Amino acid sequence: MHCSLCNGNHAKIISNTDAKTSAPLNVFLCESCGFIQQYPIPNSEELKQYYSVSYRMDYKKTHHPKSKHVYRSAGLALDRLAYLRKAGVTGGKLLDIGAGSGEFVALACRAGFDAEGIEPNQGYSEYARSEYQVRLRTEGLDEIDGKYDVITMFHVLEHLRSPVEVFERVHALLKPGGKLFIEVPWALSSATSPSNRYFKAHLYYFDKETLSSCASQLFDPVSTCVESNLRALFEPRSHPRPLVIPSSEYVSMVREHLGRQGWVTYLTIGKGFFKPVTKLKNAFKEWRVRKRSGRSILDESPAFPR
Repeated sequence: MHCSLCNGNHAKIISNTDAKTSAPLNVFLCESCGFIQQYPIPNSEELKQYYSVSYRMDYKKTHHPKSKHVYRSAGLALDRLAYLRKAGVTGGKLLDIGAGSGEFVALACRAGFDAEGIEPNQGYSEYARSEYQVRLRTEGLDEIDGKYDVITMFHVLEHLRSPVEVFERVHALLKPGGKLFIEVPWALSSATSPSNRYFKAHLYYFDKETLSSCASQLFDPVSTCVESNLRALFEPRSHPRPLVIPSSEYVSMVREHLGRQGWVTYLTIGKGFFKPVTKLKNAFKEWRVRKRSGRSILDESPAFPR
């Protein structure tokens, strides 16, 4: 294996199965820096084709978002906007990369941002434009230009071929003093079921250390938050520096943590025992909006700002 972070070639396989399809999928822990990734990594053309055509159907079983997906996305969007407000980020020109069906862009506009987005999937980006009348282009990161005060990426970085190169590209798009807000699944979360952890669509799995390391050449972390997901706010450096690679002590910690990620940990510390009840409550809320349009979900629910 060739590590995409430290370029090392000493690795331990930690999974050989795609949790969604049960197809073979090799996921490795780099023994030099602690980065977790699948290998081999698909080439750029394969990834472009997959995310523009197949991904939404594979994972959502639809070419356009269902009402329950809109409801979930809107709730997450409000929570993410609250995170930005708490960090003192309340306006400016904003780009959402991998914007999906556009709920975050729409609500960010209502919250005072000059927001736009890019999304590679034709069906989802068309939905965003027609349903919310937002500026959301059917493009990838390599096709965008301009300068932004805020760039957001929610559950996107783990899908892209080279995280270090993504940070380089984003740095070129940010104004001096701008902010980059990233959310990814947390690789060490106890709240993730052992049978639902590694997927073909996720090329990489991040912890605070490895996410910051991927960014370290061009960004400094402002704040991080870990629950079931990992959130991080970064600001661009004025001058680049060499990548900061995690220590051998960190690698040992990750190895030990992964060894404890079994069913007992998930059901107790991760509160897996309570998830069926939580899912039932959420399913009822989603059932109530099943016949609503995306716009009406954003407009009519008192939980969402007008």
